[in-house]
Amino acid sequence: MSVYFDIRNDAVAVIETDAPETGWIKLTTKQSRLAARYRVEAGKVVDAYPGKTDEEVLAAIEATQVALTTPPAVPTRVITKLAFMNRFTMEELAAIYTAAKTEVMVEVFMDKLKLAEHVDVTDPQTIAGLQALAASGLLTEARVQEVLQ
Repeated sequence: MSVYFDIRNDAVAVIETDAPETGWIKLTTKQSRLAARYRVEAGKVVDAYPGKTDEEVLAAIEATQVALTTPPAVPTRVITKLAFMNRFTMEELAAIYTAAKTEVMVEVFMDKLKLAEHVDVTDPQTIAGLQALAASGLLTEARVQEVLQ
């Protein structure tokens, strides 16, 4: 059996079959079978998460879904960037800055923090960024919740 991308309806499905249909695209041996990591652009299959493992892709998708479906439980709490940074231990900050040198999503989170005028700890982007740090093993889920308090 071979594995194919079915990109009908501008969505990506991965199908294993001996009888492919017209227009299906055969996966190469280097391509993941995780359909969620791909999108269709101009009729071609594009990896939306290049350089990431399937586990990292699933963690990123989960973090995004949680951020989008979690309503704010408390009123907006805005703090200074320094107050936000002081919520981390020096060891955590060292690990985050080290990871930012090789993990693009961590670097993006830190760059956005640098550009921000303040930090809203109830903002879905802040929460998603912290959850991405947890997914990368830089923080525990318990620490994420502590930082958001």
